Amino acid sequence: MGDASFDFINPRYLLGISDEPKQLLQPITGYAYEPLLSLEEACEPLLDIVPRLEPHIWIAKENSKTPADGLSQDESASIRLYTMEWDAPANQTRGSLYSHLNRTLKQVDRTKLRPWFRYLKLFVTALAKLPVAPRQTVWRGVRKDHSAEYP
Repeated sequence: MGDASFDFINPRYLLGISDEPKQLLQPITGYAYEPLLSLEEACEPLLDIVPRLEPHIWIAKENSKTPADGLSQDESASIRLYTMEWDAPANQTRGSLYSHLNRTLKQVDRTKLRPWFRYLKLFVTALAKLPVAPRQTVWRGVRKDHSAEYP
């Protein structure tokens, strides 16, 4: 039996840096021209990309009925949906929306982001409405010394 403090750590929290692109990527363009839609409409192109997305859209909306910070229910739910985690189906390695989006954001081929544009419009609009957080240091744990990769 392992150390109790590490028995339930999600390995994605510690290992995500290894698949970071080693080059600057082209900026993401085009999503800002999308109309601001409901969460259901914004996620429609993602239903074939993200497994089990529909029930999580419903849960995010149900838990966002009284949003703060001037957000609409759909804007608040878009943030909530991004932070939700669920298991992948047995035949896939990724389940949650954030794992699919983050992987796509790291790809050199920016056309792969096109199905995400509606969601990105809603999500970024919501994030822009949030109050500015106080300046602070955030640390991230990794299992390997990456200092040589970031001189």
